Amino acid sequence: AALAEEEAPSLPPPTNRLYIPDLAGNFTYTSPAQLLHLTEIPPSEDSTLQKAEPLRTKVELVFDQTPFHPQGGGQPTDIGTITSDDGSVSLEVFHVSFSFDTNVVTHHCMLMSPTPPTLNATYTLSIDAARRENLSAFHSAGHLVDSAIYRLGYSMLVPKKGYHFTDGPYVEYGNGKEIDQAERKTIVSRLNQEFETLIDQDIPTTICMMVKEDAEAELNRTANNFDFSVFRDPQVRIVGIANFKCPCGGTHVASTSDLRGFEVTGIKMKKGDLRVKYNRK
Repeated sequence: AALAEEEAPSLPPPTNRLYIPDLAGNFTYTSPAQLLHLTEIPPSEDSTLQKAEPLRTKVELVFDQTPFHPQGGGQPTDIGTITSDDGSVSLEVFHVSFSFDTNVVTHHCMLMSPTPPTLNATYTLSIDAARRENLSAFHSAGHLVDSAIYRLGYSMLVPKKGYHFTDGPYVEYGNGKEIDQAERKTIVSRLNQEFETLIDQDIPTTICMMVKEDAEAELNRTANNFDFSVFRDPQVRIVGIANFKCPCGGTHVASTSDLRGFEVTGIKMKKGDLRVKYNRK
C-alpha cells in the first residue's frame, strides 16, 4: 500500500527521551509512543538494500517519547523495531538522530509491512537490547578512563573527545604534553591497575539532572575541565561513573563491576593531546 502523505502542521514538541532522567531509563528497552510526525523518503537508485529484496519505503518518524538513543556524543545509534499491537504495521529502525535545535528525536525506518503507520496512532518501540547493553558498556568504559586519569592525579588533562564505538574506542585529553616522557611509559599499566580497583569496588552509576550553574560549580571546583557554555538548556544531565562526574547524554551500565573485561590498550600523543585507547580484552 502506498504511504499516505501525512505531516503534522507544525514542528513536533521536544521528544521525551526515556533514558535521560535517571539510571532506570537506561534499561527501558521497549515503550508505547504516539506518532506525531511522519515523512516519507523517496526511494533512490543507490539503495543499500540487496537487489534481491523488494525496494522498501523509507520513513522518518517522530514520537512523543522514545527509548531509542540517537547517534551522538561518541555513541552509535540504537536500532530496533516499531510495531502496532495487531501486527499490521511493522518497521525496522536502522538509524536514530537528534536535533539540538528542537530537542526532537527522529527515527529513520524501513517499512516492512504492507500497511503504513498513521499519525496520532500509538505504536510499540523496541530497541535491540543486546546492542544497547554492549554500547552502554563501551561508553561507560570511556568514563572509567576519565576516573582512572583523575585518580592518578592528572586533573590538568581536559577531556576533549570521546569515541565510544566498538571499532577502536578512545578518550582524548588536552594538555597531554604536561605528562613527561617517563610517566608516559608507565601510564598504561597504572591506568589498568586503577581499572581493576574501580571494577572490583562495584561502584554504582549515578545519573541526575542539575541546574547548569550548580553543575559547573561542582564539576569545575578543582579544574576548569568542562565548558558549560555549550549547553543551551537550564538543566544539564550529569553522569557519575566510578565517582567521576561529567555532563553526558549517553546510556550506561549500572555499576563498575559491569565493566569487567575492559582494559586500557595504549596511548598516543598528537599535537599536544593525549589519546587513551581502550577495549575489551
